[in-house]
Amino acid sequence: MDLTRDAVTQSLRTFTARRDSLLHEDVATFDHHFDRFLEYCRTDPLAQRVLASIEGRSTLDLNAWWSSATAYGQPKVSFPNDPDEECSLRYQILQSTLAGPNRIMSLGLAHDQRKTADSVEVYRTLIVRPFVDDLSRRLAAAANLATPEARATQAVPYHWIPAPSEAKVFLSHKSIDKPMVMRYYHALKTLGFDPWLDEASMHVGANLERELLRGFDESCAAVFFITENFTDERYLATEVEYAILQKRKKEKKFAIVALRYSSTTSVPSLLTPYIYKDVVNDLDGFHALLKALPIELGPIRWKADVL
Repeated sequence: MDLTRDAVTQSLRTFTARRDSLLHEDVATFDHHFDRFLEYCRTDPLAQRVLASIEGRSTLDLNAWWSSATAYGQPKVSFPNDPDEECSLRYQILQSTLAGPNRIMSLGLAHDQRKTADSVEVYRTLIVRPFVDDLSRRLAAAANLATPEARATQAVPYHWIPAPSEAKVFLSHKSIDKPMVMRYYHALKTLGFDPWLDEASMHVGANLERELLRGFDESCAAVFFITENFTDERYLATEVEYAILQKRKKEKKFAIVALRYSSTTSVPSLLTPYIYKDVVNDLDGFHALLKALPIELGPIRWKADVL
C-alpha cells in the first residue's frame, strides 16, 4: 500500500526524534530510547517497508558473532561486505540485544571499558550509529522526498528541491563512444549530480526496455552524444521517444540536450526542436550541458577535510 505524503512526513519526523534521542541522550535513559527506537523499526509502515527488503539477507549465526565480538582481549567486530547483508546483520544484533542486555556490557569489557556509560558508547559507535546512518539513507530513498535537513542546508523553498528520483541525468550514447561519455559521467558525479549510465545503473539480467524507461522517468535531463558513430538505430530511436515523452510530462523540469561532436553528423529530426550545440571538445560540451540542466548545484562551501 502506498503511503500518503503526510504519513511519510510523520514517519520521518518520528524516526528523527527517536534516532536523536538514541544517539545523544544521557546514558541513564539509553535503554528507554533503545526500546522506543526498535519499536519504531518494528511498527512504522515506512521503516517496515525498508527493513523488509533486507530481512533475512544475513545468515551469520548471531551467537557466534557475539562470542567473537566479546572475546576479551581479542574482540573481532566484523560485518559482511554486501551493504544489504550488513544492514540485515546489524538489525539482528540490535534486536538480539533486547533479549540479552548484558551483551552491551560484555562488548565494552572486551574493549577495556569497565563503566556502563563507556560500554554504551562502544555499543553506540560500533553497532548503533552505522545502522542508524544506513537506515537514514534508506528511509530517505524510500520516502522519495527532500528532507528537512536538505531544505535547511540549501535554504530554498521545499518545492525547489527535486526528489532523489527526479535528479538523475540520462546519458545516451553509442557503445563505441563510451570512453568519452565516461568522462562526462565522472565529472557530473564529482560535482554532485547523479548521472544515469547503462553500465553503472543497470543490474545484470535486468530487462533493457524497463530499465531504460525507469532511467528516463528518474531523470531531469537526457543528453544525446552525437558523433560520427551516432545512427538512429531502433534502440536510439526508442531513447529519443522516451525523452520526448518525459519532456511533455515534466515540461520545464526536463531538458533534452544534444551535443554534436561533428558538424558533418546530422541531428536526428526528432531532436532538432530541442537544445543542441556543436562542440569541439569535452570542456566545451560540459559547459553547454551544465547551462542546459534544469537543476543547479548547492551553495559554495569549504570541503570537510579542509575544516
